[in-house]
Amino acid sequence: LLMPINCRNKGAQMEHKNLNLKESQDFIKKHHRHSKPLKRHMFSIGALNDQGDLVGVVTVDNCSSGGWSKVRSYKEIRRLCILPGADPNTASFLIGKATTALFAMGYKAVITYTLPEENGASLKGAGFNIYKRSTMRYVDGNLQGGKYTWYKTTKKTEQLEEERKFTNECIDNTKKIINMWEKNEKLN
Repeated sequence: LLMPINCRNKGAQMEHKNLNLKESQDFIKKHHRHSKPLKRHMFSIGALNDQGDLVGVVTVDNCSSGGWSKVRSYKEIRRLCILPGADPNTASFLIGKATTALFAMGYKAVITYTLPEENGASLKGAGFNIYKRSTMRYVDGNLQGGKYTWYKTTKKTEQLEEERKFTNECIDNTKKIINMWEKNEKLN
């Protein structure tokens, strides 16, 4: 089933389609910057541009973290891979499709992770907030750790504004730390 939406920036039509595991794996293997394809998935969704070309993939499965995996009502966006020339809204489009599908199936929360150098704009735009950031170190000119855990729930809370404030502060503080480390590295 293909459903068009209007993309704000370019006025193009984008559609989505269900992908089997092999289609998802092939795209991720060829285009993802740092992660390997998954060996299994619950489902994958592809984004098609107005010419019908596959320009992005989102893959959903059980949570990878030991703690989160024990909560049966939580699922994880395990991979998100977008071609560099794709419409700027492709990531948000796929995240939105995946979360809508999961919430429609009765799941209560969606978890995902990003690296500290990824800005998370698509996740923020899709209503995700940061739950935590893992410990981050700068060793021999390389950033290690600092992975963000993001979440979105079906609950409507008064805390949402406070959660968004925490998310923005966490991202801003991480940028400041990385900039400081890089500046010190150049001085040495």
